[in-house]
Amino acid sequence: MEKAMDNHTKNIFVIDDEESIRKVLNTHLTKEGYGVVQSDGGNGIFNMLKSNSIDLVICDIKMPEIDGTHILEFVRQNFDTIPVIMLTGFVDTSIAIEVMKKGAFDYLMKPIKKDDLMSTIQKALAHRDLLVKNKELERENKEYQLSLEQKVRERTMELNSKATELQKANEILKTMNIQFINILAGTIEAKDHYTKGHCDRIRCMCVALGKLAGFSQKEMETLEYASLLHDLGKISIDETVLNKKGVLDEDELMRMKMHSVIGEKILQDGIPLMGDVGKIIAAHHENFDGSGYPNNLKEGEIPISSRIIAVADVYDAMSTDRPYREGLPLERILKELERVAGTQLDPEIVRLFIENEVYLAGK
Repeated sequence: MEKAMDNHTKNIFVIDDEESIRKVLNTHLTKEGYGVVQSDGGNGIFNMLKSNSIDLVICDIKMPEIDGTHILEFVRQNFDTIPVIMLTGFVDTSIAIEVMKKGAFDYLMKPIKKDDLMSTIQKALAHRDLLVKNKELERENKEYQLSLEQKVRERTMELNSKATELQKANEILKTMNIQFINILAGTIEAKDHYTKGHCDRIRCMCVALGKLAGFSQKEMETLEYASLLHDLGKISIDETVLNKKGVLDEDELMRMKMHSVIGEKILQDGIPLMGDVGKIIAAHHENFDGSGYPNNLKEGEIPISSRIIAVADVYDAMSTDRPYREGLPLERILKELERVAGTQLDPEIVRLFIENEVYLAGK
């Protein structure tokens, strides 16, 4: 075990049962000026976590004595401002999603590239600093409220200053939420190379349509999250089905149709405050005339954000190259959108899309 207890040094706890991995990480981290605490993850790891001053934990997922997910859960329950970066040697997106749902800041694949390691560490420590600052601001604000009756006049200006500072911190947190959502979106697209950039193109078109539809700031935020994650459920579908060049058989089609429901379940069960986003995702394959799935909703029964995503999704599917065909020309795509307006798609949203050339937003 190695320690560095300089008060000005950021201390990183490296937990991995492979000594060679620990040595490599220790070399990289100490050269960058970080203090390092090491453990092979055996008995006593939880006491070590409690007894050391730690700013960041880097932990292997699979270890023989204590599973890395148990260590992650312990850190999240006992040290809510310490970020955890998980390491894995398994190319399995379901494992990555699972640890992210349990509260990991990020995960890295072995063998670890130094640049990726340092970049992720910097982001994690910046996130920790923000959480610590936000927590301190909340504590100060609570103390202020308790003494408000005695100090209201002399501290009014200070309260306004704190409120502004807290708002800025929340805006930064919101930005980091988007970064987290983008990580999830990247995980989705990693399974299907033909849809690379699909989530971001859908987001751009949906944001443009939301503005045209007069969405509020909160509605825009929810729409943006939902558009990025509308295909989240595809992480549960085998890549052979996603990338199949021929026509899907009945069983494959049924599994594909489940992705909207699975995406909703992932968000509702594992990610707080994402319930509204999940409902939008669940309905983005409902058709305007009630012939869609999974619940045969129609017209106004379908959330307007789901109807917006549906238009953008259909456009992008036709305009991009697929395993079984090349992308279609714009004129043909627009005619097809007009043809299915009122049956598959909301005709008003199709009108907004075509008249305002919203498809340009996804270029």
